[in-house]
Amino acid sequence: MTKRVLIATGGTGGHIYPAIALAQQLSQEIADCEILFVGGGLEENRYFDRNSFAYTSISCGTFIKKTPKIIFQTLANIVKGVFQSRRIVKEFQPDVAVGFGSYYAFPPLIAALSMSVPLVLHEANSIPGKANRLLSRWASITGVHFPETLHLLKGKSIEVGLPLRNGFRRDSISSEQAKKHFDLSPNRKTLLIFGGSQGAKAINEVVREALFELAQTLDFQVLHIAGEPGMAEELKCAYAKKGIQGTVKAFEERMEIAWQAADLVICRSGAGTIAEQLEFEVPGILIPYPLAADNHQENNADFMVAIVGGAVKLREKGLVPSRLKSCLEEFLKNDGEFISATQKAMKNYKKKSRTRDLCSLVKDFF
Repeated sequence: MTKRVLIATGGTGGHIYPAIALAQQLSQEIADCEILFVGGGLEENRYFDRNSFAYTSISCGTFIKKTPKIIFQTLANIVKGVFQSRRIVKEFQPDVAVGFGSYYAFPPLIAALSMSVPLVLHEANSIPGKANRLLSRWASITGVHFPETLHLLKGKSIEVGLPLRNGFRRDSISSEQAKKHFDLSPNRKTLLIFGGSQGAKAINEVVREALFELAQTLDFQVLHIAGEPGMAEELKCAYAKKGIQGTVKAFEERMEIAWQAADLVICRSGAGTIAEQLEFEVPGILIPYPLAADNHQENNADFMVAIVGGAVKLREKGLVPSRLKSCLEEFLKNDGEFISATQKAMKNYKKKSRTRDLCSLVKDFF
């Protein structure tokens, strides 16, 4: 008998990537499983794989601006999205609807609830988003990535791992093979630098200046994902002038290989990044995105620092190259003893933390 799963998602990679990962797992584990993605903007979302999954885009809206005209238009868009989603639910007849938060997913989740479809929510961040906070009281169950999130939601909730896409597994290839993929030396410490789906510019600027100073005293190479072509070219030229070895790219689709090549990462602290960092056991210097909703990236970073012991947190406000340079020196000096100690802390945390996976949670409703 065919099992049907409606996945409601949209927005940033932090919402899209775990939804894709869940769909991949369900397809691999269930012989006859039909999956439909529903959400706002899927037809143009840069993170969504439109070639691999069936999808339908619907109307949606957010209350970022609160003028009377905008509020009225937002409400109209949401109502329109709910009616569109009800027609989709009626036609698709899902056994369960799974929501990954964000206003892009709100209308189909409301439609599913109104038609008595069991609802499973997933909250990736330490501070729940508005959609999940509102809907959790009516959901059958909510899976959370961070244990401290459990008391911030209504209704039944349980700690689950964040689904990772195919290939995002430690040791799927060797570090040497991964470095070779990026034309890097297999024997040099590699710094992976990226800003995620939001806010790469500030990281690029402070990292560049810090590495200029660091290159005078320590041996390392970089794998820098700049976020846009112009900045990538600028960084290539700047690193070449300073004799800094490595590879600079605007974007990278094979981030699972980039993680495997890395000895140390400098990045934001979105939930997906944290989950991948833990999986690949790469020590990190985390710079939370200061404009993230409810400042959740700050809390995500605190989890990695205080609970896991896998990172150091530096706030973007007031961050200067000399501060980042000192932090990098701590990781890289003494033959990377600090890196080894941080990796061990992540290994120990993973051994103690035996959480259920989201896929098995969803399968309970078949």
